[in-house]
Amino acid sequence: MSTSANTSDAPLPDHSAPAPASASNPNPSFLRYIYNHNPFYVISAFLMIYAVRSGYGTLEIGSINTWLMMGVLAAYTLVLAGIVVLIVRKGKVWEDARSIFVILLLLFLAVSVSADDLFNTTSSYSAGTALLAGGFLFSAIVSELVFLGTRIRLAWGYRLPYHLMLALFYVAPWWYAPEIHPRDSAILEWSLLAFPVISAVLFLCLIPAVRGGAAYNSANGTPWPWPWFPGIGFGVIAAVVAFRSYALCMTFGPTGPIWRYELSGKSINFDTIWAPYFLVPLGLACLMLLKEVGVATGSKRLLRGIMIAAPALLLLSLLQSHGMVQRRFLFAVTETIGSPLWLTACALIGFYALAWTRRLPFAGLGLTALVLLLSIVGPETIDSRSLTAPQPWPFGVVGLVLVMRGLMQRSSLWCSMGALAGAIGLWYFLPMTPLFAYRNLLSYHSLWLAWLAIGLAFRDEFARVLRAVAAILIPFAAMAAFNAATAADIPMSWRISYVGGMATLSLIIARFWRDWWYLAAFSVISLFGAYGGAAWMFHAASASLSRPAVMAFSWSIAALIIGFLISAHKANWLRPRSGRPLTDEIDMQPPLG
Repeated sequence: MSTSANTSDAPLPDHSAPAPASASNPNPSFLRYIYNHNPFYVISAFLMIYAVRSGYGTLEIGSINTWLMMGVLAAYTLVLAGIVVLIVRKGKVWEDARSIFVILLLLFLAVSVSADDLFNTTSSYSAGTALLAGGFLFSAIVSELVFLGTRIRLAWGYRLPYHLMLALFYVAPWWYAPEIHPRDSAILEWSLLAFPVISAVLFLCLIPAVRGGAAYNSANGTPWPWPWFPGIGFGVIAAVVAFRSYALCMTFGPTGPIWRYELSGKSINFDTIWAPYFLVPLGLACLMLLKEVGVATGSKRLLRGIMIAAPALLLLSLLQSHGMVQRRFLFAVTETIGSPLWLTACALIGFYALAWTRRLPFAGLGLTALVLLLSIVGPETIDSRSLTAPQPWPFGVVGLVLVMRGLMQRSSLWCSMGALAGAIGLWYFLPMTPLFAYRNLLSYHSLWLAWLAIGLAFRDEFARVLRAVAAILIPFAAMAAFNAATAADIPMSWRISYVGGMATLSLIIARFWRDWWYLAAFSVISLFGAYGGAAWMFHAASASLSRPAVMAFSWSIAALIIGFLISAHKANWLRPRSGRPLTDEIDMQPPLG
């Protein structure tokens, strides 16, 4: 008895394993593949859908014929549901069952699509409601019976959004029916745009379940691991949502029915309001779910792929056709809520900002790039010809974020990048102020002062590079104060004081930070200042004295200086003293703060 009980309770073998190759079979691998994956269920389903659609196209549209076509699909769906329960309960053929599950999802949605033509012409509220309720209840009940019959335990965090998505598919044709719900064409167009948005919201309802990871739906009764189950099923639904959005616009859009009759015969009207940017909300929701899957599984490869692929949504917002109906609705969307490109960029900024708070790879880089993109993409940008003039505030925001990151990580590199972004933002901002004439001078000096402060405050390797760069920029800043065209209006006394201040600052840094770069900068500025001062005094003296007298006086002073330098050299005042060179003390710098 014990042996018999154990035998009856033992799980049945999975008959989806490949059949053994026959020695006489000339091509065993192909037959093994066909046997293992069994594509005939898929072939049968597509042939049935084609047959129903072909038959439906030859019949007059009406309530009776619609019920007939839906009844054929429903009967075929019941047959497949019975097969999947049978092969799972009695044979454990999970490989074939997976294909049938996907087919069932497609059939549930095909049943809702089959009623579109009827809802486009019917004015019977009761007939439409009965068709809607019957189709949804059929799909929901069959789904639950399949779960029950196959003993699949789908957690409610997945099951509830699944039924809501089924309901949306059946409610959509009823809601868009022009005779049942008459409305203005503009309102109808916005309602059609709302379908993928609502679908995206329903997909976001899966986030709590996905965050639960494999533990939330571990005892599901199937051999399929998470997230493949139930991820594949919802992936199929996402693909059908994309197609359904396009089909709804063709059926219920302002251009009328899908089929139009011309002298050359019957053709399809493709000029609708639908455009690829309709799929942006759905794509963003899928990225959010995949991000949660990557976090739950700890897959860095998946997270990196998502962060890199996310900007591809911008391409969906750029792809357009030249149809008059689509272009007209695009302009309406742009004037009302903003261009699809601008809205997509804003949505991706939110996506990357959330990822950045969780320290995901490439999130900071993506956030920075998209914020900078907003400097040339505005609410009215629909293509490359409508880009806006560069705006300063994105550079300021990016600069502030980079500086904050650099301070938290004590990184001079990030702080210097933030200073560069801030200087670019200042360069674009100054034309809006009375200081436009000093745009280049102020931007240059702000960047130089920022890099100087960062180089002196930090002690990492890159800070040394910044100190050297800032020291090299000091003489150029002094020369710009004298030679720049915009500095001609500044009084000479101010410019001389500025150069003297730069020399004094260089000498102080060289003394306390022991950096020979600033000693060299002091020497260059001193020589430049001496030459500039001498030239200014020469021209001033020439205005009141004779030019030969001024020339003789100048050469006299020069000869006096040369003679003093020779005497100083003879007195060993200019020879280097013994001791540690100045360059060896470069690392003896005060710490940050």
